[in-house]
Amino acid sequence: MRFLCKFACLPLIALAFGGVRELESRAVELKAKGDAAGALAAYQQAAALDPKSARLEDEIGFLLAVLNRRDEAIEHFKHALDLDLKFAPAHYHLGVALAIAQGPEQAIPQLQSAAALDPKNGQYQARLGEALLSIDQLEEAVTALKSASILRPKDAANWSRYGLALQKTGDLMGALEAYRHQVDLEPTNSDARNTFGIMLVNTRRADEGIAQFKKVLSTDPSNNTARLNIAFAHIQKRELDQAITVLRELIVRDPQNAPAHYNLGVALKAKDDIDAAKAEFARAVAIDPKLAEAHYMFGIACWQSGEFEQAAQAMRAAIAERPDYAEAYFMLGTALKQKGDLAQAEEALRSAIRLDPANPGSYNTLGQVLRQKGNLEESKQMFAAGARVKAAKENQLGVMMERK
Repeated sequence: MRFLCKFACLPLIALAFGGVRELESRAVELKAKGDAAGALAAYQQAAALDPKSARLEDEIGFLLAVLNRRDEAIEHFKHALDLDLKFAPAHYHLGVALAIAQGPEQAIPQLQSAAALDPKNGQYQARLGEALLSIDQLEEAVTALKSASILRPKDAANWSRYGLALQKTGDLMGALEAYRHQVDLEPTNSDARNTFGIMLVNTRRADEGIAQFKKVLSTDPSNNTARLNIAFAHIQKRELDQAITVLRELIVRDPQNAPAHYNLGVALKAKDDIDAAKAEFARAVAIDPKLAEAHYMFGIACWQSGEFEQAAQAMRAAIAERPDYAEAYFMLGTALKQKGDLAQAEEALRSAIRLDPANPGSYNTLGQVLRQKGNLEESKQMFAAGARVKAAKENQLGVMMERK
């Protein structure tokens, strides 16, 4: 009897799996037509007939996500992995869903699993690299994005992310080439060309950068970012009059452009026109109070004018916008020292050293403050530390020059 039942059940099993195939085929058709709800219903019927299919659970999760039923989608992706832990698409889809719902930190382990299971999948590598880049895990991001760029060489957005990751690690030449790829793929993308141009300027190829910015303006005459970048390139070349001319023209076009006022202040300050520079920095922060660099440069200009109280206030404003602004802490300490406020100067300078232990100026100024306070022993220690840091920087510069 058991023998007969075994063979009697075979047609039913075959019928069930035939039904699964038909339902899947129907789901694929509906999905191609954009009918996510209909496709979902078909996949759910298929999964009822084949409840141990990780692939079907993953398809259901994907369509639930498309329908903005993200919590349900996540549960189906997890169930797919319960059925088959080595099913890479479920890891990938779960990672993407978690990135949206909970942030990249929660997504990265799943994206790493997907990329490890299917290392030739450029989409997996790209999404992993993007998540890693978003939380500044830069070395790992570079590795993933490099793989994605090799696997998907025509993905312009990935070249952009790869360039940014390289830029953040300090590999400016690598970043330059990545951005060049993006521009080659998207020649009409003004943002990409502006980024490429800025990278040319930052790698001492300002004239080539200016040429890129002019290409932007040839197709997009209203692109004020390109004009701002041309002025920045002229400042880098110390062509201050040209920079000032471009910036004044830009401000006529866009009076509320805070970076334009800021850069005009930088150019004027470089020409030792301190009062005019202060006025431009003040306009910049009035337009955009969150522009930390403008607060900082306004403070520098005040310090140069001997206005130490105003300088200290400006540095505090810069720090309020950027709490890790080591240079602003250093200048705050310097201004407070010159005001005679030694206790607060010491506090600011210790913060500067904590944030940037490679700046010898902070050690030396703190040494002066401590000497004025009568703490001679620690004052000597600070001067000695400043000398060591300075020597280390000079040695590093010497090595870099030898390599060139």
